[in-house]
Amino acid sequence: MGDKKDELEEKVEENSNEEEKTKSNANKLLNTLLAIIVIITVGCGATIYYSLYKYSKNDPTLTDDNTVKDEVATVADIIDTALNTNTVEENVVENTSVSVGNTTVTTGEADNRKVLNESIIVLYKGLILDIEKMGLVELKYIDNSNPSKDNYVITYYNYENYGFKNSSLGTLSTQVVDGLVKIDSVGKVAISEKYEAIPREIQVVNSIPAVVLDNNSDLANYDTKKTIITDLDGNGTNEYILVLASKVTGESRILLVESTGFVKATIAKMDKSGWDGVSSDGYYLSYNNIEILDVDNDGIMEIIFEVPATSSSPTQIDLLKYKNGDLTGTTDYVCSLIK
Repeated sequence: MGDKKDELEEKVEENSNEEEKTKSNANKLLNTLLAIIVIITVGCGATIYYSLYKYSKNDPTLTDDNTVKDEVATVADIIDTALNTNTVEENVVENTSVSVGNTTVTTGEADNRKVLNESIIVLYKGLILDIEKMGLVELKYIDNSNPSKDNYVITYYNYENYGFKNSSLGTLSTQVVDGLVKIDSVGKVAISEKYEAIPREIQVVNSIPAVVLDNNSDLANYDTKKTIITDLDGNGTNEYILVLASKVTGESRILLVESTGFVKATIAKMDKSGWDGVSSDGYYLSYNNIEILDVDNDGIMEIIFEVPATSSSPTQIDLLKYKNGDLTGTTDYVCSLIK
């Protein structure tokens, strides 16, 4: 009798343990499901908050009543930080303290003009070239008595003959005249910032492309022919800059021709009377008077025409910008070298 009772109690205990195990497993499953639901809910909520926050930031028309609360901004900023943890810092260099007015700015390099919130410095043969507007520009020397002259003693990125040359530290020249100096140790065109100033290929050939001759057969009469071929405005079609000279007539021309082969404009011209007395052989406009370069970092390569001068240093530059059929700058410039 006692054995049966013990046996019954053992069965009851086993059943109780099975029920406990079943309840424990059910609780674990329920907790797992709740955890998944919480994660999904938090993730969706954070995504919605983040989207609303970004939308409120990018839409300036939203009023104060429609702005997202600070809590949303906090969530979005946390997500933003997480998303950008792998950003590559390409311009990390040793810090340098640079004084600007009464404020000391810590910057990577003294020649990083954008960090200093200054405009790009462009030099042409060591002289300051104003790139603010297209047209005729007077090149400027640097006043050696001006304390700000040292702002030009920086690293420049040099271009010449339609290509990048090197980078170098510009130095102040010895006095040129009346306390005026220029920057030495730089290329023909020197830019204070590093960017892709020649974003598209430039070719120079000793002939006139067929598409141009088909529409301008008279151009074949010139003795010297050079064509600069490039896509100035980046629209996928090439423009042509023709440099032509005739030893018979003594004239020379620089023309801008569109991709269709039609002449857009005469950039500059020089007749025989323009070089009498300069040399017995005469002077002709040449492709050395031209550089193609994006001098203002807008993706469009400007035409830089050096106006011929009798002195060793140029005095005037003509900047031209061609974009989608529109040309700004000075055209039909008549050159003369009579002393």
